[in-house]
Amino acid sequence: MHTTDRQTTRTTRPRRLALLATSGAAALALGLGACGGGEESAAPATTQLSAYEVVQASAEQSSTAGSAKFAFTVDATAPDGEAVTVAGEGAFDAADHAVRTTVTLPTAAGTDGGQVELRVVDDVAYVSGAPLTGQGQWVRLPLDAVGAAGLDTTAVDPAHQLEQLRAVADDVREVPAVNVRGVQARGFSGTIDLQEALQQLPAEQRTAEAEQAAAEVGSIPFTLYVDEQNRPVRLVVQLTDPDDSAAAEVSMDYYDWGSDVDVDAPDPAAVTELPAGQLPVQTGAAA
Repeated sequence: MHTTDRQTTRTTRPRRLALLATSGAAALALGLGACGGGEESAAPATTQLSAYEVVQASAEQSSTAGSAKFAFTVDATAPDGEAVTVAGEGAFDAADHAVRTTVTLPTAAGTDGGQVELRVVDDVAYVSGAPLTGQGQWVRLPLDAVGAAGLDTTAVDPAHQLEQLRAVADDVREVPAVNVRGVQARGFSGTIDLQEALQQLPAEQRTAEAEQAAAEVGSIPFTLYVDEQNRPVRLVVQLTDPDDSAAAEVSMDYYDWGSDVDVDAPDPAAVTELPAGQLPVQTGAAA
């Protein structure tokens, strides 16, 4: 029984961390000039806020904008010391609950560096690429069924991931600004309180398993960079699992806030249902 509990905890923790990071989180570029907002009106609002308030405001601003494109990189170290890098890009529309993501997998994942594409449309996830499908084929995964199997489905939605910034602790401090894809972005570092972040989720997703993981991990460090309108442009999160020495850095860039994002379901002729009992409950842990 002890072994089973320990395995459950190890599976839940990285899945929970992936959500809070953002793989889609986790990784959440900017042509911010195209998004509007002049310097005279935006800069004073930024300087009047504390570091903690800026991070809180970034969650609100991203919610108001509603849609964006994103690019991410996950640099992970396995317990045996092997380094693995996963990269991807995509776009999301929070109002329509729509997401599209293309992930480039490392050869270490057994896919010869192939790509996996994910689309979320009308609460259904469609996945194409090894190891689930062949070229041009898709597997349909209703999110309610995936959630029932133990996978935190909010991990595939960058909009939900940004909501976790509302759960930052009061240790936020300003750090040196950096240039993020041509934009001088202000930086803020601190920690995300996982138990508080859990309260940001719908009631049905605040499971006993998730509560246990949040209590054990406690908090995770982050660094957020924002533009002049306090919109997130880069979020970097450090993830560790002290039980098995696994670690990862997730770096997520956001750009083209407020742009039109179209996500269509695949051609039904190319879609198959995943056989019962084969839901990829470990996918969240790998993300």
